Amino acid sequence: MITPKDIKNKTMTEEKKKSAKNDYFAFYIGRPISYILTIPFLYTSISPNAVSLISIIPIIIGFLLMGLGNSLSLYIIGWICFFLWNLLDGVDGNIARYKEQFSKMGSVYDAMSGYIAMIFSFFAWGWAASHHPGLLAQYIPIPDETYIVLGALSGIFQIFPRFIMHKAMTTVPDLNTVSGVKDKSEYGILKLTALNLISISGMCQVLMLVAVLFNLLAIFTIAYFVLNLLVMLLSLGSIFKRER
Repeated sequence: MITPKDIKNKTMTEEKKKSAKNDYFAFYIGRPISYILTIPFLYTSISPNAVSLISIIPIIIGFLLMGLGNSLSLYIIGWICFFLWNLLDGVDGNIARYKEQFSKMGSVYDAMSGYIAMIFSFFAWGWAASHHPGLLAQYIPIPDETYIVLGALSGIFQIFPRFIMHKAMTTVPDLNTVSGVKDKSEYGILKLTALNLISISGMCQVLMLVAVLFNLLAIFTIAYFVLNLLVMLLSLGSIFKRER
């Protein structure tokens, strides 16, 4: 019988662990749960790429529940859907490494799922804030549509530097100077804090649940709009600085 420990031993190398463990919530909470969720998939013929595609389904459901929902229970279910994507995002890689089912398109499917999650998550949370801004609305009157715009932009801010980095990596001769931006193992305290706060599979999800439970959706949306904007500017600055 396959156990979570078996999956961990076969899929988590020391090199990968050195980088992955810096995303605390994803590593210490999400990843162990993903090992458990991986087990039934290993007894089927479902491919890692198929799991990547399946993971998009809870993203869409969560997006609609957060955007169209009008109750705490629907928001919580919507959050669970995004968390389920988080787990499935680990399952596809676990299957690929455990069964050694690697393909050239595997990372493409995985990236597609992640990009959709980034855009839809912040967009959905801004949409939810437009219906239920919470405590902030009692002190600062902000048009409801503003939160939708901020949420959508926040998702774009997360994804845009990745596109620039990937383009740079395919066009710049010295790939190491650019790919160094991706290496999490050598992050300092500021980068580690930013990583854990903005990671869509990390503490960002925890804070979203807190925002839902304590009626802080507007504050969450504005805070992440500012944070993602700052991180985007710093990331772009780091990429272009390495190219000079």
